[in-house]
Amino acid sequence: MRISRRHVLDLCITMAIVAVTTGASALLVKWTNSSANVTALYMLAALVVARTTEGYGWGVLASILGVFAVNYAFTAPFNSFNFTASGYPVIFLSLLMISIITSATTGNVKQQARRARASEQRMRKLYEFSQQLSNAHDADSMIDLTLRYLHELLGCPVLYFKDKDSLSNNQERICGEISGFVSDSIECSAVEACFREKTVAGAGTMLAPYAMFQYIPLMSGDTMLGCYGFLWKDNPIHEETLEHVGAILSQTGISLERQMLAEERNRAALAAEREMIRSNLLRSISHDLRTPLTGIIGASAAIEESGDRISTVETKKLAADIHEDAEWLLRMVENLLSVTRVSQVTNLKKSEEAAEEVIAEAVARCKKRYPDAQISVHLLDEMLFVSMDVTLIVQVLINLIENAIRYADTPVDVSLCRQGKNAQFTVRDFGPGIPEERKDELFEAAQAHTDSRRGGLGLGLTLCRSIIAAHEGQIREINHPDGGAQFVFTLPMEENV
Repeated sequence: MRISRRHVLDLCITMAIVAVTTGASALLVKWTNSSANVTALYMLAALVVARTTEGYGWGVLASILGVFAVNYAFTAPFNSFNFTASGYPVIFLSLLMISIITSATTGNVKQQARRARASEQRMRKLYEFSQQLSNAHDADSMIDLTLRYLHELLGCPVLYFKDKDSLSNNQERICGEISGFVSDSIECSAVEACFREKTVAGAGTMLAPYAMFQYIPLMSGDTMLGCYGFLWKDNPIHEETLEHVGAILSQTGISLERQMLAEERNRAALAAEREMIRSNLLRSISHDLRTPLTGIIGASAAIEESGDRISTVETKKLAADIHEDAEWLLRMVENLLSVTRVSQVTNLKKSEEAAEEVIAEAVARCKKRYPDAQISVHLLDEMLFVSMDVTLIVQVLINLIENAIRYADTPVDVSLCRQGKNAQFTVRDFGPGIPEERKDELFEAAQAHTDSRRGGLGLGLTLCRSIIAAHEGQIREINHPDGGAQFVFTLPMEENV
């Protein structure tokens, strides 16, 4: 048995208490000329020893030492052992049993109290772990959090495998110092057995018992989400430790399944939104493309068939109508291309760009289309860098500015400011604003503007919302208190900005 510092300390405490009790008993006998209460003092000493030491063995030892001390120093004949006096064996055997039982009971109660405190501490740690787990944003964060927590809790190397091939492909996640086992075929067999049988495998089990690690599956119901490997420091492992590890893995499995279900719901909602946009697009595109095409065909046919019979002024007007209808078609095609691009969020080509330069590009393109438009820009003194797909964000600004120009027919203000960790873009006109009854359907697809000369696909604001959502931002419409409508959208900036 390994003698620890605690054992030496408990032995010293036991001997010291017995020695003090012996001295106190000698003084009591000298003062009262009676040894009737000496036994009670040694019983009290055994209780004190059991209370102040680890385990109950030391209390039992104190009881035995007390019996011998009473027999030797406080029972006739004095300074010698005599266990044969009439009635003495029964009396002192009874006292010895009472002391041992009392000491053992005290030690057992203290051990139960320690277990209760340890259980309470484990429950508190499990609650704290659950709180941290609920704050994790994705599955990888949850897995790494569990990996670090188990390593800190157990003080041993811990591994995680997503599937049975992770070890052979060197794709395991490791927390702690490990060397020289990754390519071991025994460890691979243990991992494969764990995934195959969905039960504990490796060291200390019947499945691949010669493996260095013990592998415990990460389950959620009947679904196996991976497994964790432990290089235990002690063998056998304490049952309470295994129960605590099982509770942690169970909590992790539940959280992972909840996260995967949430991601699946988000993917389904995103797919439904994309499908709605496509459906509305197909439902509206025939009418909205037919209108400008009919104008182009009619005007060009009039020039072709009656060009020599109409005046130059009428010819220029027909040509201007063709040009305007062609620009209308161009804008629609640009929006359609943007819809196709933003419907695949993973295809966004994000890069760190100066927001001021993006605004400048959008304004320049709008001025080219509408040379008479009055567009003013208000910027900050500092440069704001935002991670964005430039082409799409420019398209958002163009749509908002063109809407203000065409529908409000007033000057347009474009401004940029910092809003916490976001860059805030604002496009404002000075028209009548958005009617209250249209605000709820403003960002819905295929909402044509009733004041537009050609009606329109109504896709611009829906496209804007989809693009901003793909950038993890927000867009909203606010009627300005001084009149006019303003559209505000925010894009998150990097934390180091």
